[in-house]
Amino acid sequence: MGSSWAVSAWFKSEPYAVAARNDVMPSPSGEPRFSSGERSRHAARLNDETLEWACAQSAARLENELGAECRVVVRSPFVLGGDLDSGELERWHERTIAPAVRAMQHCYFEAQPNVPVTVLLFRNEQSYNRYCEKLFGDRDISSYGYYKPNLRVLLMNIATGDGTLLHELTHALMDFDFPGVPDWFNEGLASLHEQCRFRAGSGGPWIEGLVNWRLKGLQEVIRQRQLRSLTSLVEDNDFHGPLEGTNYAQARYFCLYMQQQGLLEDFFRVFRKQHVHDPRGLASLAEVFRQTTWQRLDADFQRWVLELAE
Repeated sequence: MGSSWAVSAWFKSEPYAVAARNDVMPSPSGEPRFSSGERSRHAARLNDETLEWACAQSAARLENELGAECRVVVRSPFVLGGDLDSGELERWHERTIAPAVRAMQHCYFEAQPNVPVTVLLFRNEQSYNRYCEKLFGDRDISSYGYYKPNLRVLLMNIATGDGTLLHELTHALMDFDFPGVPDWFNEGLASLHEQCRFRAGSGGPWIEGLVNWRLKGLQEVIRQRQLRSLTSLVEDNDFHGPLEGTNYAQARYFCLYMQQQGLLEDFFRVFRKQHVHDPRGLASLAEVFRQTTWQRLDADFQRWVLELAE
């Protein structure tokens, strides 16, 4: 399902005063009373209704901000907008967003979005650049797309394919489920979904990462004996430093390695549970790779990467 494309950096924008936040506004008053036996069912229904109402409010604001050339569609918890027609927006939701959400929630995420998530899809780079500046004052941005975590907004140049959308959608869902996740795993898992497929799995849908364009550069670094150790990747808080491009590739393919070993989902759950005491994930990795040493894990991982082919 994912598309390959060449981009070496991703951007998370800082807050802009001109941006309208998609805040959940207070729900209407007049909540009915229920017996204790009905409260849990009512709470779930009320939360769904409140989210639907908040999405409708966000959609109304977005329609006004985008203008007459654009369309807006609500598919709670998502508010989709852009210079596509309504049918195109709905198809992006049905064929890409909804299957990805179902698969990622089955494989990883327990917490679901409880406030609107806005997905802005623009037909080409020209309109994408124009609306990013119009809505948020953003310039010098990735030509593919980016995620504004402070606003829960994804912006995409959809002409580049769905790989960027799946990458940034992973970030958006991660924010609700594992907000303290470190960059190496956040970007590693998101990058894994740049090139992926959906398939039936045990008990539900599954999202499977595939080899993509980041492989060639990573293999070259390994052949030059310049790749940092996995413990350095995990422990050092410098993911977006001078080695950013290589860090993306190493983190992505380490996630793919764990997936092919049948350990990625286990690691995610262990790490999320132990995050308070293991903020970088090193102890959690040691738990799921308990049958090996760090030195051997590095050697096995690098040998595995060199055997891959695009």
